[in-house]
Amino acid sequence: MNADSQIFSEDQLQLEVVDGEHIEVRWLGKSVQRNPSQFIIPALSDVMKRGMDQNKAVIWDFRQLEYMNSSTITPVIKTLEMVKKGSGTVKLIYNKAKKWQDLSFSALRIFETKDGRIQVVGQ
Repeated sequence: MNADSQIFSEDQLQLEVVDGEHIEVRWLGKSVQRNPSQFIIPALSDVMKRGMDQNKAVIWDFRQLEYMNSSTITPVIKTLEMVKKGSGTVKLIYNKAKKWQDLSFSALRIFETKDGRIQVVGQ
C-alpha cells in the first residue's frame, strides 16, 4: 500500500505526516520555539480532522524527537483536550528510555480514555 507523506517544518522541528492504514505523525529534530503552538496546533488539528474524516486512527510518534522545550507540551495538551471532547482517536508513542520523554509524556496518561480513543504508550 502506498503511503502519502507530507512534512510540516518550522525551525528545527519537523512533523512528518504519513497517511496509510492509519495516519502517523513522526516528530523529528528539536522543538525549541518560544511559542510552538502557532505551528503545532494547526498542523495537529489538520491531521486529527483528516483522521476523523477518513475514519482512521492517528499516531503521534515522538520516539525520534531529540529535544523539546517546556513550551512544546502546551500545544500537545491542548490538542489532546480537543480530541477528548471530540470523536477522534490518537495514540501517542514516546521513547521511555529517554528520561526527558518519559517525564514529559508519562504525565499525559491523564488524558487516556476508557474507550481507548486516547492512548499514551512508552516503548
